[in-house]
Amino acid sequence: MRYDTTLKTLFLAPPPQLLQLLVGGQAHTMLTVEYPTVQMRRPDLVVRLTDGRLYHLELQSANDPAMPWRMLEYYGLLYQRYGQQPLQHVLYVGERPMTLVAQIDHTTLLFQYEAIDVRTLDGQLLLHSPVLEDNILALLCREGATRATVQRILARIASLSGTAQTEALTTLLILAGLRHLQPLVREETQQMAITLDIENNPFLRDVFEEGRQEGRQEGRQEGQIEGERALVRRQLERRFGVLPAWVEEHIAAADTPALEQLGLRLLDATSLEEVFRTP
Repeated sequence: MRYDTTLKTLFLAPPPQLLQLLVGGQAHTMLTVEYPTVQMRRPDLVVRLTDGRLYHLELQSANDPAMPWRMLEYYGLLYQRYGQQPLQHVLYVGERPMTLVAQIDHTTLLFQYEAIDVRTLDGQLLLHSPVLEDNILALLCREGATRATVQRILARIASLSGTAQTEALTTLLILAGLRHLQPLVREETQQMAITLDIENNPFLRDVFEEGRQEGRQEGRQEGQIEGERALVRRQLERRFGVLPAWVEEHIAAADTPALEQLGLRLLDATSLEEVFRTP
């Protein structure tokens, strides 16, 4: 739900490059459509294209089996309101492979639309758009989940200030969760020294605090293994004297299980070669 809500904020104004990829055209008029029923119906994006077509786009982060029925309902409501058949797409942005069904095929009813996996779209076209919303969506596209993409998006965000910058970074971090890229975005944000009011944004505060905790844990683990290496080094020096360079290299590259093996071999070995023999 968090992903869907965040994605919808990107479509308060239609991303122009994304529309070009999906329908080969641009929005002429943004249409605000709400249908008050027992359950509120609000399409994610409805626009009048420059060529006169009525276009309806829904964003989806899960493989919802009920999607065809929702799209059919929107089709009927839009046709009643505008007297025109809408062109309909579902843009799937989820982590799992897309398995969305894009039609209803009953004896007396045949209805279909197009479901598009965002990973089939060219992320570079979106990344080079002058519109930030397009840039952020590039992260989800084909070959978009990269450090270079994150760096380019953050460079755009760094040019913003105040609330606009904070909101853009929050959106980027939430969507990065769909591709397991939050640690990368967090790292690049800190390297770019983007100044943020984290304390007044609970989501950002939690994300960056998680990063600090991970850093402390990694530091503790590295400190522990360095202590183990120092212990093995002292034991070897006491037994065999000054250690040659090749032994130092082996110790520096050893992880905890390897160091444990060295310690066991040291009990019976009569030479450094025996300690570091290959099993």
